[in-house]
Amino acid sequence: MPYEITVKSRLPATMRGQLEALLFFNAGQHRMRHAIQATIERYGVPEIVEDNGWLRVQVAGVPEVQTLFAVHEEDGRARPVGAVVYVRDTFERITVVHLGIADDYAFRGRYAQERVLPRLLQQIRQVARRTSGIRHVEVAYRRNRPRVATA
Repeated sequence: MPYEITVKSRLPATMRGQLEALLFFNAGQHRMRHAIQATIERYGVPEIVEDNGWLRVQVAGVPEVQTLFAVHEEDGRARPVGAVVYVRDTFERITVVHLGIADDYAFRGRYAQERVLPRLLQQIRQVARRTSGIRHVEVAYRRNRPRVATA
């Protein structure tokens, strides 16, 4: 059976270890170390919280963060392969404050052709288009904090 990548807003609590590995022990973090540190100083440390059998990510310094997860599903098994944590931090802007992509889905990974990060960002752009007042989506992990058009 072929695999499928789905985007979800929550994960079952049974995936806690996999989500921790994705967000906190990601092999690609060293490339973005300074940007990650700056983002943590500005927004806070992400924390995985279990709520009624489901996982969500919260950030101590930012109320009302939301998370989208990319999940690889194959042969009745599933694992998170991408996560983006974002917040509406101004009336006109949504900012991605933390993210993680599994090594095999990152650039040059086995499943790189699935473009997990662009797919997750596209989902956030769709949220932005449906949300009154939002004009920009930004990614906090970049020095120049690039804007992603919402239109």
